[in-house]
Amino acid sequence: MISRRKAILRLIQNEGGTVSKLRLFKLAFLLRQRSRDVAGTGVYDFIPYLHGPYSFTLSYDLRSLERDGWVRALDSDVRPMRDFSSEVPEKNLCREIDELSKEYRWVPTEALVSEVYRLFPWYTANAKDEARRGAAIPESPCAVYTVGYEGLMLDGLLDLLLRSGIKHLVDVRHNPVARRFGFHRSTLDRHCHEAGIRYTHVPELGIPSSWRVELDTTTTYEQLFKRYEREILPAQTEVVSAVAKYVTDEPSALMCMESDCRCCHRSRLARVVAGETGLSIRELRDE
Repeated sequence: MISRRKAILRLIQNEGGTVSKLRLFKLAFLLRQRSRDVAGTGVYDFIPYLHGPYSFTLSYDLRSLERDGWVRALDSDVRPMRDFSSEVPEKNLCREIDELSKEYRWVPTEALVSEVYRLFPWYTANAKDEARRGAAIPESPCAVYTVGYEGLMLDGLLDLLLRSGIKHLVDVRHNPVARRFGFHRSTLDRHCHEAGIRYTHVPELGIPSSWRVELDTTTTYEQLFKRYEREILPAQTEVVSAVAKYVTDEPSALMCMESDCRCCHRSRLARVVAGETGLSIRELRDE
């Protein structure tokens, strides 16, 4: 079992049985803020949502744990269905979870929610109760924003987009499938919509998988991108113009997988779009 699911089971176990989803999510959020798990393998990323910090990935993992018979996830509660003692998180993470559980064991859920709202106002920006909003989604100038999701959870990507004031995510992958939760086109489209971000897929501006072979040196990447500039971009001028309109209409980000834009065709596409629009190029993960 992956580390972050073990962490959730430990939190449920420490609550002594059935726990409300609202409480579980807030405890998992506080664990994320306090944990020294630099790699982030045992904790979840969060976005500002209807009731404060929320994680689509955690919700997905609860469904997976239910499917595998570990818990029963009801409308508002999570109930353990079997013994968790064999699924213990890594030692340091386990200690952090137990310390957190001890601190909040007798704190009522409403008080827990209020403390999260007070300490982390950014995550109230999309709160359903507008009176509880202590922050706002920023308004950013139009630019040719680019981003890669490599190394991020879905919620980490969405939070980055929201913090950057991005209104429209333009997926420039040729084949938008991924083994990791959240990055398949239909899933990404759905959760972008739920986060208040528009999603568009433009496969015409991606690189076919058959071209991506033996990319192990700077030279092979450079050859690939030159071929992209020579064969794909000149054949897709109308699509490039459509993307240029996207980035001038509202803050929009061109997204692919690679975290380093120098190893991704989006850098070459961004140059062309910037030339057509006169806008600057800004890589979100560099900021």
